[in-house]
Amino acid sequence: MSHICKANEPCVTETEVCNIQTETDECCDMPEKLLCLADEAWYEVLKEKMKDDIRKSCGDQMEKIAKLVNETDKAKWECKMKAKSKCDEYKQNLKNLFESACSSK
Repeated sequence: MSHICKANEPCVTETEVCNIQTETDECCDMPEKLLCLADEAWYEVLKEKMKDDIRKSCGDQMEKIAKLVNETDKAKWECKMKAKSKCDEYKQNLKNLFESACSSK
């Protein structure tokens, strides 16, 4: 195998493989691409199985955690948007004061 697909390193996508030149300036061959693709598929299946196990063993708790985090994040963004609105209002009021002060003289 070439330097593209090594243990403990992610395989590159098919498009990236064709754009990487080996020492002999030849594109990687199809069998190596398929082995990289197979490695990715194994990891994807394993990750899905892990997700399924987490859902089975901790699903209710994870749901509560997700809800709490989402509600808190929503409140955080609402607060940020309200503060931005107040800041924009302040800037506009300040601009208006400067414009009226300069135009009246």
